[in-house]
Amino acid sequence: MPRITEADLKKQIKNKSFSPVYLIYGSEQMFVKSYTKKLCEAVAGKNPSDFNYHTFSGDIDFQELAASLQIMPFMAERNCVVVTDIYFDNMVKDRLDTLKELTSRAWDGTVLIISMPTYVPSKNKTSFTALIKRVEKIGSVCCFEKINSQIIEKYVAKWANENGKLISHLNASKIISNVGDDLNLLKNEVNKIAAYAKGEEITDRDIDLLSTVNLEARTYDMADDVINGRGDRAFRKLDTLFCQREEPINILYALSSAYVDAYRMRVADECSVSKETVAKDFAYKNRAFVLNRARTSVSRTSTEALRKSLDVLVETDEKLKSVSVNQRFLIEQLISRLLLIAKEGRI
Repeated sequence: MPRITEADLKKQIKNKSFSPVYLIYGSEQMFVKSYTKKLCEAVAGKNPSDFNYHTFSGDIDFQELAASLQIMPFMAERNCVVVTDIYFDNMVKDRLDTLKELTSRAWDGTVLIISMPTYVPSKNKTSFTALIKRVEKIGSVCCFEKINSQIIEKYVAKWANENGKLISHLNASKIISNVGDDLNLLKNEVNKIAAYAKGEEITDRDIDLLSTVNLEARTYDMADDVINGRGDRAFRKLDTLFCQREEPINILYALSSAYVDAYRMRVADECSVSKETVAKDFAYKNRAFVLNRARTSVSRTSTEALRKSLDVLVETDEKLKSVSVNQRFLIEQLISRLLLIAKEGRI
């Protein structure tokens, strides 16, 4: 059976026309978790009996898993076995072979659901890919990939409405810019802001007062201050990041990302290449909103200054990784050098 879409999975759940084996995974972990729960409830009911509902996670006991798969339903239509976040990276060949054997066939009266809501293999990707191919042959594979920024904004509006609040397109985009594109974090953030916002609509002021700002957003703000010569504000933001115990290397990477975005947009504008093309070519997906901000931020900075800034960022990265030095001092020195380059490159 080929891979199925979200709509296909919804239909199977609604009609209770289940495959013998499911694999649910992907970057949008909120959807993975949500649909795994819906599928489990459809197969086993909201209050399943221990006789017909068996769960495993992480470092799995395969003997127990094999025994659970062979249990016939007792006073129920189906036996449901749920396996979440299998630790592929920790598995030796014998255990991988056992997993292969257990997931290569359908089990009478049993629906096997394999879900990866929080864990994605980083070392043993080959074994996970092999699992996908096996399940495709006998069951259903549903992958929830990252959704784009326009769809995320619709979810933000939906969650605000569920809390009795309205929210504009611009303010939805602002929350996404502050928090990032993780749907779990976004939903919690919208719920929090909606709970404390006093009016019928979530306003710009509500977001400024109540919204959590992630490292990327804070660093982009700092980069904007540096590029536009606001040294005092840039150093205050940097001091805040250190007080919040952000690692210097993470600050550097986020700052470098902001400059790379700015340089890409500058070169694209000089070559008459659209923002949409840049977003597609560099796989920005639901981060495409940062390109507008990058373009505006460097409107008065020369291309040569941006190139020099990138050179300094690379140099600092090499020093952080190879030289025994006070890392905070190195980042502060970097900000000073970037401010000087921005001043000299003002247009």
